[in-house]
Amino acid sequence: MSLKPTTITARPGTPFIDVVRDFDATPAQVFRASTDPELVAEWLGPRNVEIRISEYDVRPGGRYRYIHRDPDGTEYAFRGVFHTVTADELVIQTFEYDGWPGQVSLESTTFEDLGGTTRLHTHSVFPSVEARDAMIESGMEHGIRDSMDRLAEVVGPAPVPPAPSTPRGRVVVDISMSLDGYVAAAGVDEEHGLGVGGEVLHAWAVDQKTARDAEILDASVARTGAVIMGRRTFDFVDGPNGWSDEMGYGAERDQSAAPPVFVVTHSAPEKVRLGDRFSFATDGLDRALAEAKAAAGDKDVVIMGGGNTAYGFLRAGLVDVLSVHLAPVVLGGGTPLFPAGESTPLRLELTDSFRTATAEHLTYRVINGGEDA
Repeated sequence: MSLKPTTITARPGTPFIDVVRDFDATPAQVFRASTDPELVAEWLGPRNVEIRISEYDVRPGGRYRYIHRDPDGTEYAFRGVFHTVTADELVIQTFEYDGWPGQVSLESTTFEDLGGTTRLHTHSVFPSVEARDAMIESGMEHGIRDSMDRLAEVVGPAPVPPAPSTPRGRVVVDISMSLDGYVAAAGVDEEHGLGVGGEVLHAWAVDQKTARDAEILDASVARTGAVIMGRRTFDFVDGPNGWSDEMGYGAERDQSAAPPVFVVTHSAPEKVRLGDRFSFATDGLDRALAEAKAAAGDKDVVIMGGGNTAYGFLRAGLVDVLSVHLAPVVLGGGTPLFPAGESTPLRLELTDSFRTATAEHLTYRVINGGEDA
């Protein structure tokens, strides 16, 4: 069984959540695992909770009820009614959390045969946008991803881990951007690393107004084995208004185990304030990436900016993943990620989408790039 991502989409201003996951199994296998109470008990919910199913009658008019118990002993009960059940094809049911009585959502789950694999697609309709947003803020994504991973284990063999000698890290451009496409406001200098007023772009990471923002940031940092940045970004972060012992890659956190940073530049600076964190790559993008990959091992190499450096790697076809944190702001000018009239065509595939109060977090697989795009 190959490792497959779970895509969760919650578009702003709509009462919908869509969850899509492909499985190395037939529709009949996935349907059975989704409707047999004994099998459901093996995968439904996060790994760290216990489940007790008191009722699970999968037929039109049948009811279900189950209780999750977390490590602290707190219990959460869920219930609903099955409305439409078509074997191996479709299940439509209601969903209600006892802690939010009256907030009933309608879930439609399809089992699409892709010829050797099955695409499971659940479309949830909430009674209001506010109810949908409350569900998002409750941390439901963690439970969904754990559940889908566990379901994959139920319907197929466990994935074979890569050989230790085989690097599996990705090259990721991870960057915050305004709605009009700027990754920094106008006026970038050693005092204003994001331009004048550009700090709003990183509010999701620095202010961390939601628990989900913090989870996204922590997960990215945990996957990072090395960082690449351009010279202008370095000049700010190594300057008097830049990074410190407590502030650095991944915002404010313990920097003692921070990943090494490789700076793309024509020449190394004569003096470096935070010298132990940086290496200088003076032989171009390819050489910088080779050095970063060697340091990262099986973790990701993250290109964090600035915009010209990030776009340079995208244009050269050296990037696997583009992760954009879209801030709800229009800057009106500054440093664009994609220069107007000069951008090389790129083909992207959306693999994940998640909305919080401070950003739309979008993850794309870069299908191709560079001169042949």
